[in-house]
Amino acid sequence: MYSMNKPTPRQFEILEFLRQCQLLGGNAPTFREIADHFGFKSPKSAADHVTALEKKGYVRRRAGCSRGIELVFSERAPDNGTIRVPLLGYIPAGCPESHTEHCHGTIAIDEAMIGCPAGHRLFALQVTGDSMKGRGIHDGDWVVADTDASPHEGDVVVALIDGENTLKTLAMKKNRYFLKAENPNFPDLIPLGEMVIQGVVRVVLRRMR
Repeated sequence: MYSMNKPTPRQFEILEFLRQCQLLGGNAPTFREIADHFGFKSPKSAADHVTALEKKGYVRRRAGCSRGIELVFSERAPDNGTIRVPLLGYIPAGCPESHTEHCHGTIAIDEAMIGCPAGHRLFALQVTGDSMKGRGIHDGDWVVADTDASPHEGDVVVALIDGENTLKTLAMKKNRYFLKAENPNFPDLIPLGEMVIQGVVRVVLRRMR
């Protein structure tokens, strides 16, 4: 479900390639383009490396999008005690969705508010839907998630479940993890196949209307 393993040397090279693509044009490469760049025999080899990087928390994929690979990173601004956290788009707090809208930019947050060790990778997403209102997370809120935090039962998490993204509470029943909705109008989600925890929510931000 979750891995803290470091990337292999080849995976580090792929991460650097993804960074260079982001700097040059902003668009992520396809699996075919990664395969061509590194001389892989097929796009599947590239997909396997990216899947491994996702499980290790270095990238996040937007399901159903050929250029949906997003780097997970955060930077501490010099001397002013803030962290620049990337805004990666939207996360459904309702039924899982295979398509998410992508946006660029960063948000500056006071380091003391995050409360995580230095060097942890963070990302921010805007919430759509009301399945988490029982935890005080509402449609339109922003959540800041920590890729390097170890998920525990009861944590609010950003998850990829059976290829689709969602925001839910990590729960366990009969020694099996599932995703719990915090609104009786929404079902809990039990993975049919794989579930990957992409980040543990550290902070919820709300703009007053």
